[in-house]
Amino acid sequence: MASSDHINTLPPAPQRPVPALQCYLTYIVSIAVGIVSWVWLANTMPEYDPFMQGLIVTTICTFVVWIFSMINDNSSLYDPYWVIAPPFFVLGIIASADAGLADWHIRDTLILLCFVVWATRYHVLLFWEGWTTGLHIEDWRYEGMRSAPVPYWLNSLIGMHYFPTYLVYFAFAPAALVLMTASTEQPALNIWDALGVMGAVGAASIQWFADKQNKEYRQSQDYRDGGAIQTGLWAWSRHPNYFGEVLFWVSMIPFAVAAGLYEDHKLLVLSGPIAMAVFFRFSSWLMDVRSLERRPGYEKVMTEVSAMVPWFPKKR
Repeated sequence: MASSDHINTLPPAPQRPVPALQCYLTYIVSIAVGIVSWVWLANTMPEYDPFMQGLIVTTICTFVVWIFSMINDNSSLYDPYWVIAPPFFVLGIIASADAGLADWHIRDTLILLCFVVWATRYHVLLFWEGWTTGLHIEDWRYEGMRSAPVPYWLNSLIGMHYFPTYLVYFAFAPAALVLMTASTEQPALNIWDALGVMGAVGAASIQWFADKQNKEYRQSQDYRDGGAIQTGLWAWSRHPNYFGEVLFWVSMIPFAVAAGLYEDHKLLVLSGPIAMAVFFRFSSWLMDVRSLERRPGYEKVMTEVSAMVPWFPKKR
């Protein structure tokens, strides 16, 4: 067990309080604006396909969240958007397709259920503090970006809001292609659908258990003494929650293959999930650097435990 005497002492994070009411207001306004925008686009610009309409809508919604972030001086207001938006994408794209919400293929239903399961894990286990106590500090990554040699408002808009928004939306592209396809044009369910469902549900399960184990460990004395979790899924991966996130988005690819859309849309099907994998690999590196600064003995963890993809631990 690490001794608390050897923990690097760093200055406390600046307080950037945001009342819970402001958190709710942010997403009530954003969702309302998004719905109105999508209906308006569908009625006035039918030349745009549902995927493009969704891209415009998520751009508008993110801008609304950013306005609230600036008003409250805390970009962590954006954090739930990553999980709140995708289920709305599913419904919005189906509604904007030619046959509308009346046209559901069983594959569309499976995709929606996968997103509901994935989002539920976040909203239930990692219940965002903004909904209850409000925010008190800003995510350390956002806080660190305040010192970048560009204006904070611009860095927040592009780096903290639009970058993750577009990353999620294009990772969603394989599912969007399926949802835009009329049920009469989709083939019957096949083994690729089973692979997509198993991958998505398995990914959400990995995230659930990884987050649960980490949440329990953070209440232990070992964590307070500067230790690092190496039990459960964390014995096989330093970032199993990140692995689960990547696996979920990669699991959207088989649905596009199952619907016969892969050959004609290879770039759109593959680029988003691959970009998501690269992003989380980089994020895992950032987390490792942070842990090395704060957790005595974490260098040993890095030599023994796989970075992200679960693998047999190395014992020295």
